Amino acid sequence: MYALRYLLILIVALGMPSGAYAQGYVDQQKVSSILNCQGGRGNSTLPQPVSWHLYHYINNNDTLHKGAWEQLMAHADSLPGVYQGYRRYIIELANRTEGNHFKVGNNILVPDSFPTDYRAYSPYPLHYPVADTIAKLFIIDKYTQTFGAYEHGKLVRWGLVSSGNTNKKTPAGRYNFNWKDSFRISNASPPGERWELPFMVNFHIKWGLHVHQYSLPIGKAVSHGCVRVAMADAYWNYKWANGTIWGNNSIKSNGTPVMVINDNPPANRAYHWLIKDGMVQSLVHLPEDLYTIPTGSYMQTQADWLSGR
Repeated sequence: MYALRYLLILIVALGMPSGAYAQGYVDQQKVSSILNCQGGRGNSTLPQPVSWHLYHYINNNDTLHKGAWEQLMAHADSLPGVYQGYRRYIIELANRTEGNHFKVGNNILVPDSFPTDYRAYSPYPLHYPVADTIAKLFIIDKYTQTFGAYEHGKLVRWGLVSSGNTNKKTPAGRYNFNWKDSFRISNASPPGERWELPFMVNFHIKWGLHVHQYSLPIGKAVSHGCVRVAMADAYWNYKWANGTIWGNNSIKSNGTPVMVINDNPPANRAYHWLIKDGMVQSLVHLPEDLYTIPTGSYMQTQADWLSGR
């Protein structure tokens, strides 16, 4: 049933012609196997980060009778590693643009190799020492429209998000996951529409803020305040995140800590890599002190923010 709903969402999303989505949508079905290849528990061996190079996207050999896209795919297929037939999706996710929106003459970011573990392509640090003593931490970076999940300071998963748009920004702050549901219909759905939200995990009860699956622009913040993720990531988080523990009408333990950081990107166009002077740098900047992020809800006043499991 979820698969049918998911396919319908993709069909509707990919058919939208609006210029606001000019870079396209994540093909959630195609990338699911890639997203799910992110190493095991937090004590597993961390992968070696990939190195990147710039590829000039242009038809530079007319005698091959191939266009710029075909030449890019031939180049990608010539590199060492795995994911033959799926390398285009890793390149699209890294450049935050669907392939049919690549512009001739631009530089495209391409990994030097294609290792199995998707964490190797992450803009998040594989080790975040500030979080070493925290069992679990879920970070939402609005500037890059990405998330990173840590266990005892080790990255266990990362992916793309679409948080609240300019008029309904997801508020920054420290939160905790509270409750979750495998499927909900949004009560904000307009008359005659059903906004179906699989694998919802709430992090602000009063404001109704959740992480859930929905159509996912590849580089835009478009939601009404909630945080959209791909189906594979939504299901993973639904199984991974822990909720609040209540006892005697009070909170005994908060759920998994959540941290929403930074502001939406300029012009609402998100990237997670910066190409500067031929060098590739991550645009994810995590705080050196977690408590510089303000308290997000009253839940943190009832029990310690980091009391969550």
